[in-house]
Amino acid sequence: MQPTIFAIIGKPLAGKDTQADLLVAAHPEAVKISPGHIIRAVREEGETHRFWPLIGPYIEMEKNGIKLPDLEIVEMLSSVIKEQISEGKKLLVIAGSPRSFEQLEGFIKIAKDTNSKLHIVCMEATDEETFLRSAARDEGRVDDTPEVHAVRLEEYRTHVIPMIESLHKVGQLIEIDGMRSKEEVFVRLEREVNKRVFDPEITLPFMARR
Repeated sequence: MQPTIFAIIGKPLAGKDTQADLLVAAHPEAVKISPGHIIRAVREEGETHRFWPLIGPYIEMEKNGIKLPDLEIVEMLSSVIKEQISEGKKLLVIAGSPRSFEQLEGFIKIAKDTNSKLHIVCMEATDEETFLRSAARDEGRVDDTPEVHAVRLEEYRTHVIPMIESLHKVGQLIEIDGMRSKEEVFVRLEREVNKRVFDPEITLPFMARR
């Protein structure tokens, strides 16, 4: 089985991590890679974390809801993805990236370097719903205040939506309604995974144009 990078993007609190967890639970050959989780681990561990040289100088940006620099994010994810593939993982579920054209180009290069397929899923949700989910989440996260959430949504509109629109135009985006129950969303997502990852008839490589 050829390795597949299955990237789930969407607004903050659209359900990316939840669905990534469900996919990994359903597929033993899968692993979840969450840039947000890695960044928060860097913040908590500090200078002893292996990604501190890359992420440490920008850690306050994450706390304030601002997207971190693309080059550093791609380098960090490239290391993790290649490590997981070398350990035998065949389905790499990325929760929350790529988040810009530059990151998308980095993902395409990673896929080429690792002889992997790349699929991008966008989970749709309204701003109002993401505010409700943010208020209901009780994880003690510093970026769950209404003010920081508003910044995160604005960053999404600025950096991610242009990339999404471009992928949509060339037919290289899997769009899923994230407003439904997590069970309903997972049924749709699992259908896409089975069709695009495990169906031997689906062999077309990922293409993207700006």
